[in-house]
Amino acid sequence: MAYPIPAKCPTCEGKLNVTELRCNNCQTKISGDFYLDELFQLNYEQQQFLKIFIKTRGNIKNMEKELEMSYPTVRNKLNELIKSLGYEDDFAEEEQQEKRREILDLLEAGEIEAVEAAQRLKEI
Repeated sequence: MAYPIPAKCPTCEGKLNVTELRCNNCQTKISGDFYLDELFQLNYEQQQFLKIFIKTRGNIKNMEKELEMSYPTVRNKLNELIKSLGYEDDFAEEEQQEKRREILDLLEAGEIEAVEAAQRLKEI
């Protein structure tokens, strides 16, 4: 029975290396020190989330339905995944701009007052 590759050492949670590969057909074994790509280092939940992201072609609305989660929860999980893959810095500026737009949209819709909008913008 085959098991998924563990993301971390079960004892110390350190990074694992692959040291042997084996062909199930002819039993050839290859020994060495092989690295695991970032995708293999994601935990099970992150891997499943990524599969649904690909299945829904990144459509957050469809992900909400598939996962039965709210938009903010899906976005948070996506941000965690981005961070786990080491891409957090690439999107930090874009995320700040999106937060600013959301605050200004709330202000324009009359859902928050100007003072609150100014405070939220300062926090970004």
